[in-house]
Amino acid sequence: MQKIRFIHRFIEYFAFDSIEQLTQRWKKRIHWLFVHKSYFLVAAFFYCFTFVQIFVLEPKEGWKETIQVALKIFTQRQAPMILTIIIIMGFFFLLLLISNRFWYALTATLIINLLLTISTVIKMEMREEPVFPSDLKMLTGLSELLSMVSPVLLIVGGLILLLLLITSIIVQRRLQKQYSLKIHWKRRFISIAVLLGCFSGVFFINHKNSPSFLLFNLFKVNKTFFNQQGAVKDNGPVIQFLNNIDIKIMEEPAGYSKEKINGIMKKYNTKADEINQTRSDWLNNQTIVLNLSESFSDPARVPNLTVPTDPIPYIKSIITEGTGGLMLSVGYGGGTANMEWEGLTGLSISNLSASLVTPYTQLVERQKISPNITDLFDEKIAIHPFTAALYRRKQVFDKFGFDRFYYLDSPDKLTYTDKIEQSPRISDDSAYKETLKALQSNTETSQFIQLSTMQNHMPYDDYYSELNYTAEGTAVIPNRRTELQTYMQGLHYTDTAVKKFIQEIDKIDKPITFVFYGDHLPAIYSGNDSKKYGLEQHQTDYFIYNNKYSREQAATLNKEVVAPNNFGAMALEHANIKVTPYYALLTEVSNHLPALTIDPTESLSNRFNGKQVFVTEDSQIIQEKNLTEKQKEILEDYRLIQYDLVAGNQYSATWATQKIKD
Repeated sequence: MQKIRFIHRFIEYFAFDSIEQLTQRWKKRIHWLFVHKSYFLVAAFFYCFTFVQIFVLEPKEGWKETIQVALKIFTQRQAPMILTIIIIMGFFFLLLLISNRFWYALTATLIINLLLTISTVIKMEMREEPVFPSDLKMLTGLSELLSMVSPVLLIVGGLILLLLLITSIIVQRRLQKQYSLKIHWKRRFISIAVLLGCFSGVFFINHKNSPSFLLFNLFKVNKTFFNQQGAVKDNGPVIQFLNNIDIKIMEEPAGYSKEKINGIMKKYNTKADEINQTRSDWLNNQTIVLNLSESFSDPARVPNLTVPTDPIPYIKSIITEGTGGLMLSVGYGGGTANMEWEGLTGLSISNLSASLVTPYTQLVERQKISPNITDLFDEKIAIHPFTAALYRRKQVFDKFGFDRFYYLDSPDKLTYTDKIEQSPRISDDSAYKETLKALQSNTETSQFIQLSTMQNHMPYDDYYSELNYTAEGTAVIPNRRTELQTYMQGLHYTDTAVKKFIQEIDKIDKPITFVFYGDHLPAIYSGNDSKKYGLEQHQTDYFIYNNKYSREQAATLNKEVVAPNNFGAMALEHANIKVTPYYALLTEVSNHLPALTIDPTESLSNRFNGKQVFVTEDSQIIQEKNLTEKQKEILEDYRLIQYDLVAGNQYSATWATQKIKD
């Protein structure tokens, strides 16, 4: 009956008995459009704005490509553009209904869109990835984020925002009556509730067959999470941002069950006993220092770049003479926290879902227990001479069980904060002095130190009075050569500081294993093709060193290519000390699987969690199908345990956090 009534009303609405009646109805429609013309003008404005949003993200050279890009947007992107307009107008109407201030609602909607657009453009240039919802948590470190942006852009942006705000206040006061809503409060309240209900659908966009899922599919939204760079160019910043709100941690491996996990735990209990037959007992003061060196990477390995004078001769000699080689980064110009997470947990980002891009901000808070290498030690210290506001490090390190966390303005004050000339960053030399102080303060119990040396963090401005290192080649465009020289001078200072630190730990009478690695390349090699040279531009340097006190017991490992998730097991093996069952599994992963990573040839930023690949000792990229049966078995065990710990029922959590048995 309801359907019949609806059809009857529909027919009545469009039916007419005479030309005069038709004319009258058209006049009413035209009058309605005229009365509400302001809303249609707002929609038209945001349509043009959305076109510009997508247009600025597309690469183009010359008028021909510019016209082609414009035509492509008009002919192939209309569906996601219309969806964007619907979303923006819905948000605008929500603000209007709440405030009953037309110009304030319009200005707020415009400013939010402007900020999202500018942030996306900047991040695409630096990292080749859009803004993610998890990035909002970095706003607690706003001052540090702003320090990475050009002062000119900040000033111009600030003036534009100020102008918009002042204009909206003036216009709103003058035209308040003309643009105010004239609807009953009950209808207004119902409209607000309906819009809020519609917007709640963003939390279910990636839940199959949900209304928002079907809506996004209807408008042909690109949902390739493994290619965020390409998707944001198709969808625009607004839709891509919303698309990343609803995340899945990890795909459930086939056969996951409590019985399966129990079987794996039993298997590696036996493997740990087997490994420990040839390993030494832990000494009471066994120590590991895991050092992430910000943006450290040998520029001589960068394709299309010639470096006449080596800025890091000492570190390269350590790599050549002992355990060292190449480390696979899942980032370029950023992604420090992801490398840190892999190094501390022994887990691989390449196993995670494509929509989970930052474990620190998206995963750790969801875990009841977060197993990591600190579980093996009595004292756990983190030294991070930088802000701790980014990536929720304070909360993450607290959950990881660190006893003390030294960072800028931390309750546990940094003792050494010297900088080199005009550099805004605490020097690596100061960071190593801080580490030596911590090492010397505890000679009785086992100790783990997570050290991040941040001297070489971007930007690379005119910090140093002397620039003694140069490079030639097309990898760096001409207007960034001074940045490269500044960066290389910083590498030289790091090389000197590492040499001094190693000399000092050789004087300490306790066993110290020092793991050093660069987290990613700096984002200054924009002259290289990111697809052609993807692997080379995701390879940094690493080494493992045992001090004199423990050198006789230490082993040398022949690992040319590693990933950060290998470092925990490798440090224990290099020190030749016993492992827990969990680290027996990680040892098998380290020793028998090629290094796991996300396909580095797909994009610089490497936000491609669905594209897991393996890199062999001779730097060849292979697929899972190329693994041996033994390797596939180890990989299956590893994935099942990782899934259990990050997204499953944590049957193995207590097992993974146990200490070494005496």
